[in-house]
Amino acid sequence: MTETILICGAGPGQLPAIEAARALGIRSLVVDRNGDAPGMALADAAEAIDIVDVEGVVDAARRHGVGAAMTLQSDIGVPTVGAVVDALGLAGNTRAVADRCSNKIETRKALAAAGVPQPRFAVAADEAEALTAAREIGFPCIVKAPDSSGSRGVVKASGEEDVAAAYEEARRWSRVGLVLVEEFISGHEIGAQAFSLGGRCRSVQVHNDFMSPPPYMIPVGHSFPPSLPADVLRATERAVSACVDALGILWGPSNIDFILRPGGEPAIIEVGARLGATCLPELVTCYTGIDWVSAAVLAAFGREVALAPRVHQPCAAFILEAPDDGVLSAVHLPEDMLALPDVLEVEVTARPGERVSRLRKGTDRIGKVVTRGETLEAAEKLALDIRNAIRFDIEAD
Repeated sequence: MTETILICGAGPGQLPAIEAARALGIRSLVVDRNGDAPGMALADAAEAIDIVDVEGVVDAARRHGVGAAMTLQSDIGVPTVGAVVDALGLAGNTRAVADRCSNKIETRKALAAAGVPQPRFAVAADEAEALTAAREIGFPCIVKAPDSSGSRGVVKASGEEDVAAAYEEARRWSRVGLVLVEEFISGHEIGAQAFSLGGRCRSVQVHNDFMSPPPYMIPVGHSFPPSLPADVLRATERAVSACVDALGILWGPSNIDFILRPGGEPAIIEVGARLGATCLPELVTCYTGIDWVSAAVLAAFGREVALAPRVHQPCAAFILEAPDDGVLSAVHLPEDMLALPDVLEVEVTARPGERVSRLRKGTDRIGKVVTRGETLEAAEKLALDIRNAIRFDIEAD
């Protein structure tokens, strides 16, 4: 009998999982409240269920006899995956693990208990508490929703006059009614993709991160290999491994964001019990020669997978963003550059006639550029050159 995997979500970020499952001969069931999401037609079976409707998703999983559950590139479906794992007795990360990773307050508490390096933080239930916490932690600071994804509700407050607006934005995206106030660390922002098997972190792949300017601070690109001295890289890998193990992540990939303090000490910023977004599935696969999406599908069934890198191919990716708010009227692509052999993928997801927005949250992105090169610098330069050569005509609405 063909095995079935539940994939929470059917948006663009889940398509690689559906395709990987098919290539492995595994039947896919997707759930998404949007019946027109692209994965609904691509999967072997689909049901129009909101991924936060835990009871509805568990019922669908039972009816379809799934043997594994997963989600990619988004934190929203992680708790539901954990609930399915618990209800059906599957391998994978339990609901308790999912909650520790999906709620940044619980993440902070678990890392603090394990002595994992992270920013100073406080929890605020209202604007007054947020202001008090910000004064104690010091300015600038970060005010964020503890349970959102896609960089929604993450705002930098440079002074007391910014706290009210930062609190309102973070509270707007908080489902638990609380916000986190965290120390702002001025340092080198970087990230890592980790992979756990049987409750132990087995692989850590550190990468460079590129962020949008304040106040929104959204990831706009990544590249491999990391631009770090060997001793800093080793310390970072140890911190990431300790972080993943402290959270109890059992199976599959996790996405870790951290900042290096001026002295090179890592501080964990955020953790997601799923593979990273912003082209990271493509990049980590290109860099290591290991298909991490296929590995994630197999790990969801509790299977061992080979994770030792086969290559170390420099590569880079950057998102595309609209220059202004309005209606997209035309896209101009540099066709000569797109034919270069080191261009792996250029995709524009917005179509003429669609409304687009300047980058305020991760879902405002309208495409991507993925490249490789003989060196890190060559890969990054090619990706940025193509990104800068693409022009979008926007009409005010």
